[in-house]
Amino acid sequence: MLVTTNSALQLAAVMGTLSVVLIVAAPFTGQILDWSRGPTWLVASEFFAMASLVMAVLYLYVFPPTFVFFIVIGILVNLFSSLSGPALPIMLARISTPESLPMAMARSEVAVRTGRIGGPLLGGALVAVGDFRLCCAANALSYLISGICWLLARRSLSRAGPSKQEREEERGTRLTAGVRYVLSNGYIRGLVLVALVANTSISFATVTVPLLVRGPLEGGSGTYGLMQATFQGGILLASLVFSVRQLPRSMLVGRRGLGVSLVGLGLSFLLMGLSPNIPVAVAAILLAGIWLSITSLITDTKLVTEVPPDVQGRVLGVVSALFGALRPAGTFAGGAVAGAVGVVFATAGGGLALVAAGAQYLLRREGPAAQEGQ
Repeated sequence: MLVTTNSALQLAAVMGTLSVVLIVAAPFTGQILDWSRGPTWLVASEFFAMASLVMAVLYLYVFPPTFVFFIVIGILVNLFSSLSGPALPIMLARISTPESLPMAMARSEVAVRTGRIGGPLLGGALVAVGDFRLCCAANALSYLISGICWLLARRSLSRAGPSKQEREEERGTRLTAGVRYVLSNGYIRGLVLVALVANTSISFATVTVPLLVRGPLEGGSGTYGLMQATFQGGILLASLVFSVRQLPRSMLVGRRGLGVSLVGLGLSFLLMGLSPNIPVAVAAILLAGIWLSITSLITDTKLVTEVPPDVQGRVLGVVSALFGALRPAGTFAGGAVAGAVGVVFATAGGGLALVAAGAQYLLRREGPAAQEGQ
């Protein structure tokens, strides 16, 4: 879009609009996923996203892309594709055994992370060709493939969904059931809080890493690219390991796993903030990616196994909405703290805060839910 419109302000407006769409849609997508026909709606949503992009390609054969075009197509595609994010862990939980679920989650993260690395590379190459229609067509193809995959799994997912009694009761459920469940269950509140803290740390790093590179590390754009690639590579590496090797059960039982992973993530950020040179900083951000991947794997597995099936969608919808809302907050906080006390103290201080949060989580008394379900 920036290449087409040459306006950073319009690009910011489009990106902000897309974030708002995801936040607003999250509770409703959760409600849909809890319906007995949730898998069918999921298939339809992927094909609708594909159709929106096909229409965009046809439109661009007649008219040039404008600011309004990017707003409309962005809203439509994000709205239709908003089901797939929270749906993936829910549907994996339906068709996986408790023992195989962590490995299945890790494999899904490998696929997602590979797409997030390869997608921008492909998009950049297509933009370089100079025809935005190719980007829309390639994106449409990805939604077509995704829709076909969900279609092939739809029958199995429907059979493994909520029980007949739960389906009869779903008419009486409310949109706020996910919020009420999270607020009424202290253990789930703790899991959601840990997931939010870990997710916000990504936004924090998005701001502090380039400031570290430009300042204390005295690097350039190549160093920044290396650190970002290393961070994503750490996440992918951990996911690959646990996609073929089961995550130790001790990491999934009680609070130990999440507490240790938060402490590990915090120590990685602390090391990155205090790094005397680029090699140490690269090693630190690699560790941060690994520990972040482990934290996400544990929280995602716990949430889908310990939340009742009839409200899983709405609970994860709440989590998705909070993720979307806190992502810009983490970015702002990172920039504000770095501007106030310096990037070194901001990064190291953020790491210490994560260490303290992990230690506090470890020291909390186990609740009944934590003792029974894991």
